[in-house]
Amino acid sequence: MPLLVGEVDLNSRPSAVTEFAGLFPHAEVVVQSGAGHFPWLDDADAFVAATAAFIG
Repeated sequence: MPLLVGEVDLNSRPSAVTEFAGLFPHAEVVVQSGAGHFPWLDDADAFVAATAAFIG
């Protein structure tokens, strides 16, 4: 299960999301470069690529 977080998200910091991921078996953290709290607005193409990679 991937957890997607924006690299510069001030609300859900990557370090906090990484810690949170430790609560789930097989979780992985995907950090979207340059994105904030709304990664689909900051870089829609990168967000779609990360989502599509999860869906398969």
